[in-house]
Amino acid sequence: MNAQSEKAKAAKAKENSQSDNEEVIAQLEKQVSIAVWIQFIGQIMEAFYLSKIMLVSEEVRENANERQILLGAWIQTAGQFFEGVGTTKQLYTDEEKSLTLEAQRVTNFGDWLQSLGVTLEANAGTQIILEEIRKAEEEEYIP
Repeated sequence: MNAQSEKAKAAKAKENSQSDNEEVIAQLEKQVSIAVWIQFIGQIMEAFYLSKIMLVSEEVRENANERQILLGAWIQTAGQFFEGVGTTKQLYTDEEKSLTLEAQRVTNFGDWLQSLGVTLEANAGTQIILEEIRKAEEEEYIP
């Protein structure tokens, strides 16, 4: 009898532990969703202020690479928004597989958009650096 009651206690402890883990995971997933939305706010601020710089500076406005950086920032912002929507949908979707899968697709689409935006920004940034190097080499060259 004693062995049976100990097995029952162990099983109940395991259930409680698993339940506690599920609660911790649910709480962490909510915090991840909040963090994604905070990133979105930061990303939209970056794109907004880059746009303002573009409006104020004719030099920046005329530079194709600077315009590409701005485009990349806005694409990244859109991607961050989709990731936020998808992450939030995953949190508040019941166990229905089709809705959860759709939310994951939205999140993944956002990730791909962000990747595209970052790629555009990195490419334009590299081009700006190469232009600066060429200019410096031309100034150093004295025939």
